[in-house]
Order: sequence, then C-alpha cells, then structure tokens
Amino acid sequence: MNIPSMQKQNSSNIKWELINDFHKLTAITQQWQRLVDQSSDLSPFSSPQWVLTWYNNYWQKGWELSTHAGYINNQLVVILPCYIQHSPKFPYLKVLYPLGQGEPEEEEISSEYCDVIVSKSITEIALVELQEKIMLLDIDQIRWNATVQNSYIKKLLEKSFRYEALSTHTRYFVERTEWSLESLSKNTRARYKRSINQLNKINATLHWVEPKDYDEYIKLLIKYHQKLWNSRNKDGAFSHASFKDFHEQYRSQSSIKMSAVTVDGTPIAINYYFDDENSLYFYQSGWDSEQYSNFSLGLSLHLWSIENCDYKYYDFMMGEMKDSYKEKFGVQQEPMINVNITISPKKIFIHKLMRKIMSFDK
Repeated sequence: MNIPSMQKQNSSNIKWELINDFHKLTAITQQWQRLVDQSSDLSPFSSPQWVLTWYNNYWQKGWELSTHAGYINNQLVVILPCYIQHSPKFPYLKVLYPLGQGEPEEEEISSEYCDVIVSKSITEIALVELQEKIMLLDIDQIRWNATVQNSYIKKLLEKSFRYEALSTHTRYFVERTEWSLESLSKNTRARYKRSINQLNKINATLHWVEPKDYDEYIKLLIKYHQKLWNSRNKDGAFSHASFKDFHEQYRSQSSIKMSAVTVDGTPIAINYYFDDENSLYFYQSGWDSEQYSNFSLGLSLHLWSIENCDYKYYDFMMGEMKDSYKEKFGVQQEPMINVNITISPKKIFIHKLMRKIMSFDK
C-alpha cells in the first residue's frame, strides 16, 4: 500500500474515525490485516483474527468499544484497538483496555505485545494526534499489560499522562542465527543429552505435528495440562468454556504450530505455538507428568523445537524478571511493562476501599 508522504510533521491529512460499533470494526478487517502485515514487529495478538475472536468470546454488556482508526485516501494507516470497561458497581470505574485484554484472570488468553498499529511513514504525526484523542476520553484508569519498552503505546501514554513506565517483566526469546547448543550452560547441555538418551531407549520421536492431527493432539495437551494444574489444586485455563471456545475458533481460521514427543504412536509431550512470518511464539504445553516425570520432557522438546524450526525468532514471550525457567534456554531478554495509569485517584481509592470491605464481609 502506497501512503502519501507527509508534507510537514505539524500538519496532517489523516481522517480519523472513532469506532464504537462491532460491525464497523469487522468491516475494516482486510485493511487492518494489511496494516499488520506491513510491520515486522507486530505479533499475531495484533491481528484482527485474534482480537475479533476475543471479542466474540469475552465481550460483556456494559463495555464500550472505543477504537480510533485513521485513514489517508480511504486507506487505513493507523488503528488503536481498545475499549472501556464500565463497572456496574459504585464508584463506577471506567477503565481503558486494549482489545484482547481485560477478561477474567483465571481464563485469560494472555494477549501480549498489544500496540498502536501504524504505517511507519506517518508514525510521529499519528501518535501526536492520537495523544490528543486519548486525553479526551472519559476514563478513570488505563490498564495495558504485557507490552515491550519500545512500543508505540508506551511512548503515547507516557507523553499523554506524564507517566513513567517501569519494567515489570521480561520478554525471553531466541534469535536463532545467534544461538547454538554450545551457548547453553554445562548443566543444561548435560540434562538435554541425558533426556535424549532416555528418549532414544524407549524409541521416542521428536517431531512437528501434521495439521491433520491437531485435534487429536490438542485433546491430549488439554488432558495433560489440566491434570498438572489439578494436582496443584488449581482449575487450569482449559477448564473454562470461553477459553476453549476462543482457541477452537482461532485455530479454525488462523495458523498454529505444534511439536511433540511421541512413543509408540502416543504423544507424551506437546508444545502449542502461534506464528507469523518471522517468529514462533510458544503459548502452551502439556506432558505426561506421571509416567515420564524424570525425562525432562519440557527441556528436550523446547531445545529440539528451537533447533528445528525455520523461523528467525523462537519467542517464549513474557516471564518474570528473575528466576524464570526460560533463562536456561540461552535466550535474549527485552524489558516488558504492565501499564497502570491512574487518572481519577479519588475514584480508584474508593474502588480499592470497597473491594477491601467486601473481602472482609466474605
């Protein structure tokens, strides 16, 4: 798509639209996807397929769609997909979230890297104009989680609200051209070698799953995943119908990948990924934690998958800043932030006080 160059940075021919109707949002799906495809630093979580599937499964009455879209010559050049949650209880908080976040924590789908999607030729002027529009919103708080430090949204929110976004988490990823098994610690290499030897003795195979077998493998992944979480006295995300429905719908229209360890035709460990042109994003896993508890299945399947994938990046996504298991894989690290901006401090204080009182009553 050819975008006319801006004549001056202090003038603009962007035509803005505030989209507050779901049907209008779906109507620009193709233009939205083209804009995502033009950028090499956006993830599947920015795609209309992901966001609209989230909308279909998690949207609640009383929430307000509030997405700003900008056009040049009737072509979409910038979009900020977000919405406002209106609390039905006193003090009636109005909280701005990116589309794809804000669902109940126990069944959240972990949308990460949510950002402004903008044509690079008009980035600066688009962010300046978006700043004015964001500041006009009638909101009490902004919650924008799991974004990277160099994101457009961080820059936009910091300038708009004089907010300093401090790192709260870390993105862990492997750039495969700069990675090798030799770069791992001696202990990790020894564990991997021991695991592979154990797997060879039982004639196990490590492989990419054929798309025709995805449904079978997904069922086993859920079984293994839920069994592990239940052993910790937790429900696990797959116990929630909306979580399972979201992923079933997303898989039906978008690309996923799976790798697995199989013994005698039965998968004993499964990794579940999303992907784009450059990156493979590790999202979920499950393994037989009873029969093969001493086989280091998670370690061996990750290392095999890193070695054998065709992507530039193998992305573990967000983790804790320290003591994350992801550190052992010879990863690079990038700061990530959970944004929490208070615009109406009195209302936020009352909200927290009310929650505390309610917890005492229970």
